[in-house]
Amino acid sequence: MKKLGWVFMVVFFVVSSPAFAQDPGDGWKPAKEGDGIQVFTRPARDSDNDEFLGITDVEAPIRVILEVFRDIPSFPQWFGFCRDIELFRKDTASHEIIYFVLATPWPVSDRDMVIDVAYTVDLKGGQARIIMNALKEDLVPQQDRYVRMTKLKGLAVLTRIDDNTTHVTYTVNSDPAGYIPAAISNMLAKKQPYNTLKGLKMMVKEDKYYEFAGIPKENKAGQ
Repeated sequence: MKKLGWVFMVVFFVVSSPAFAQDPGDGWKPAKEGDGIQVFTRPARDSDNDEFLGITDVEAPIRVILEVFRDIPSFPQWFGFCRDIELFRKDTASHEIIYFVLATPWPVSDRDMVIDVAYTVDLKGGQARIIMNALKEDLVPQQDRYVRMTKLKGLAVLTRIDDNTTHVTYTVNSDPAGYIPAAISNMLAKKQPYNTLKGLKMMVKEDKYYEFAGIPKENKAGQ
C-alpha cells in the first residue's frame, strides 16, 4: 500500500522548454509525456505522500484560461477525475469556496473536500495565480460514501508567453486521508495532471470562454 500525495491543485512554474530534456530538477522525476504535456512526481517534503507536477503550454490568453477555471459546472468535462463539483460560496470575484468530489477506481472510495480558492491576477505583468487550500471545517456535511480530505494545498500560476500562448504548470501536495493500493496511487499521480492539462487545452477552444473574457476569438486579441 502506498499513501497518495494527491494533487489536483495548481502550482504553475516557469519552465523554458516543453521537452523532458529540460528536467525541472529539485527531485522531480519524469512520469508521463504526450500531447505537449509533461508529468513529474516526487516524494512530498512534509509527508510520506507523493506530489506531482504537470507542465504544458496552452494556446489561449490568460484571461481565457481563467474563464475556464471560473466555469465551475464545466469541471467534470475536463478536470481529471472530477466526479462532481459545486460552488458552495462566492465571496468576491477573487475568492470562492467549492465542494469537490474526486473519482477513484474501485475498490477505493471516492474522496471529497471543501476547497478555499483565491485568485491573484496581474494581466499587465502577464501572470495569474490560483491558490487552493482544503478546509478542515465541515462546511459541507460528510457522507458515508466519501472519504473526506482535509489536507490539500496548491498554487496555480499562469504565465504569458505571448498574446495567444500561456505557460501552465500544475502541482499539488495533499493527503488522501487513508491508504490506497500502490497501483492506483501511481496511476492517479500520472493520469490526473495529464488528463487535467489535456482537458484544459481542449476547453480553451470553445468560443464562449473568449466571449466571457471579452476577447474576439477571430482576432485572438492580446491580453
